[in-house]
Amino acid sequence: MVPHLRELHLDNNALTTVPAGLPDHKYIQVIYLHSNKIGVVGTHDFCPLVYNTKKAMYSVISLFSNPVSYWEVQPITFRCVFDRSAIQLGNYRSK
Repeated sequence: MVPHLRELHLDNNALTTVPAGLPDHKYIQVIYLHSNKIGVVGTHDFCPLVYNTKKAMYSVISLFSNPVSYWEVQPITFRCVFDRSAIQLGNYRSK
């Protein structure tokens, strides 16, 4: 683990799930997961189980162009995001 990681770019990697361990990174603020194959986002994929244990809030989470249905993502999933406009979903086109 990189202890002071602030940004993670994993776009265009054919990922099918959100990488495990993201809630454990206390300083991460930006994560790009766009243009992958992520179909489900869990309520604990980004934020720690205990509220306010993460020191840095996310300023960007990009899930743009993934097959995840935004209406199936629970709002609590993004409880450690600074501003809801920082979340990018949608524009998935199956090929």
